[in-house]
Amino acid sequence: MEKILNFVKNNKIILIILAIVILIAIAGVSMYFFLDYQKKQYSLTEVSAYNYYALNENNKYGVINIYGDVVIEPIYDNIKIPNPEKDIFICEKDNNTTILNEKNEELFTQYDEVNAISINGIVTSIPYEKTVLKYKQNDKYGLINYEGKVITKPIYEEITGLVNKESELLVKKDGKYGVINAKGAKLIEAEYDDITADGFYSEENQYALSGYITKIKTRGWISFWVYKL
Repeated sequence: MEKILNFVKNNKIILIILAIVILIAIAGVSMYFFLDYQKKQYSLTEVSAYNYYALNENNKYGVINIYGDVVIEPIYDNIKIPNPEKDIFICEKDNNTTILNEKNEELFTQYDEVNAISINGIVTSIPYEKTVLKYKQNDKYGLINYEGKVITKPIYEEITGLVNKESELLVKKDGKYGVINAKGAKLIEAEYDDITADGFYSEENQYALSGYITKIKTRGWISFWVYKL
């Protein structure tokens, strides 16, 4: 016991520094897992105000605002309004896509391509992801939000909506599929040959609690695993 006390006494400063380092490391690890947990938690976005509507004149499309004013002239082959609360309009003409706001200013010009992400398998009046867009740069895709903030780097070969899963996205990387959410958090690593939602539905939560069916090809066979949230 005396030897231990003498060791502590003679190495007090070193032990204090070691204790501080350990505490900082524990705090850092805890914060990492907390932030990762927070990133994986999200709620579906509800649109409370329809500020913009598509305008169709002579099979050409434009945009009007809530007051009936024309903000985008009907000269386009198609127009997507992925979130009618926001003035972001995806205008398609002659196989070219342009992103405009209500001032007819072109947005996101630093990217090779920007587009909405379709929601599949869910009955909704707005069939697009309402918080994120996908962008293309150097032949790879990433996510940005409607303010232009980068959510994920352009590291994916494909980004599509996951059937029956709003705010969850099917991504392809190095030829394999995974799932991320609209915050960019990985829900399933990109290591499968295919992934689908299992279709679980309840009146209270709709498809929010459904899991995933993942598929891996092995010697000509396909194996199935189900991941539940």
